[in-house]
Amino acid sequence: MKCKDFIVPLICFILLSCEGEIIDPLRVSKSVRLNAEIEGMKTRMSGSDWEEGDAIGVYMMKEGVGLDASALALNVEYLYNDSTERFAPKHASDSLFFPFSGSSVDFIGYYPYREDITDFIYPVNLTMQSNQASIDLIYSDNATGRNMGNPDVQLTFSHRLSKIVFHIAHYRAIDLSGLSVIITDVPTESTFNLVDGSLSPSAAEKDIALRVNEDGTMAEAILLPGTDLSNRDFWFTLGDDQVYHIPSDSISIAPLAQSTRYTFHVTLYTDEEALISTGEITEWTSGSSESVIADRTEDDPPAIKGSKTDPYTVAQAIINQGKEDVWVKGYIVGAFDGTINKFVTDTTGQVTTNVALADLATETEIANMLPVNITLTSLKNALNIADNPDNIGRPVMIKGDLAAYYSVPGLRETTDYEFMD
Repeated sequence: MKCKDFIVPLICFILLSCEGEIIDPLRVSKSVRLNAEIEGMKTRMSGSDWEEGDAIGVYMMKEGVGLDASALALNVEYLYNDSTERFAPKHASDSLFFPFSGSSVDFIGYYPYREDITDFIYPVNLTMQSNQASIDLIYSDNATGRNMGNPDVQLTFSHRLSKIVFHIAHYRAIDLSGLSVIITDVPTESTFNLVDGSLSPSAAEKDIALRVNEDGTMAEAILLPGTDLSNRDFWFTLGDDQVYHIPSDSISIAPLAQSTRYTFHVTLYTDEEALISTGEITEWTSGSSESVIADRTEDDPPAIKGSKTDPYTVAQAIINQGKEDVWVKGYIVGAFDGTINKFVTDTTGQVTTNVALADLATETEIANMLPVNITLTSLKNALNIADNPDNIGRPVMIKGDLAAYYSVPGLRETTDYEFMD
């Protein structure tokens, strides 16, 4: 395990204070040197080292004052550079330096960085599990009483949420690609107080789809501490006809503990049942273990809005901007030639980077269309209307992030598609 140093670059100062006092140039050279590690692993929550572009937020306060509006540095963004194996401020002007007076300071840090921090409250939303690193909150408040005489600051981050992991196999070793796993009725929203490191979960509960890897052998979810798995149902779905269900009365694990990862080993039996035996709880804090049987069932599993089995319509996509890694269904009705106001159906043109989706194959009102940005070559080749004129009027599902495109609600970062005819 290695800890990543980030050294704040020195910038030039006029060596005079506002009162005209000459400032010792040796003090000016004492920049803050921060080391970042994650407690227990010294690695990022996804299990790998820090990755290019990883961003943390850093606060610097007067010693003993606590985090409030008087902080010397507020939510400074630092980005990890893979080639130098160091962090650097996103903006050089935000570089951190100890007070010239030699007084001591305290530090608070968190990951992943968010710009929309108000009143030191970090919003937590675990509805979308597709990118685990982006929702696994870690926090550091250990670095206190540091000054120019001790410029090396070690920020030790700890996980503030809980994690469950399923390692999945089939007793006949069949292909599990396309497996989906759902957990029902879990709290997904909370607020995290950066001042004291406390969580305040909401009472609202939702069904969520776990993140499943491409070959279906692992599923994982980040959950709020205090979630009681004994009151939740788990569903494993393979294809259209293989459904396995763990009812809510089959699990007796106590409420999930903060910073704890629970690992389960799951074996699916196509003609019989799914046997789930709990393995070790690793890397984070240790917890309890148990064995559970998941029986095969003919019941339908719950549907997650935005999943492949329950995609958003165009109308729903327009009002649900901000959702990531979701499916949207509609008809390809044309494309946009450089601007939202230039809708085209001319397939002899050169528009290959987007298509327009609508809920009706005959739609002509731009306000009822969803512009879809296409960057991957495979998607361009299959979807664009210039090379595929027969696509106009064709029903399709496209996977991506619901985000503004051409300054209107759109679908971006598209990664997959499936024609529905």
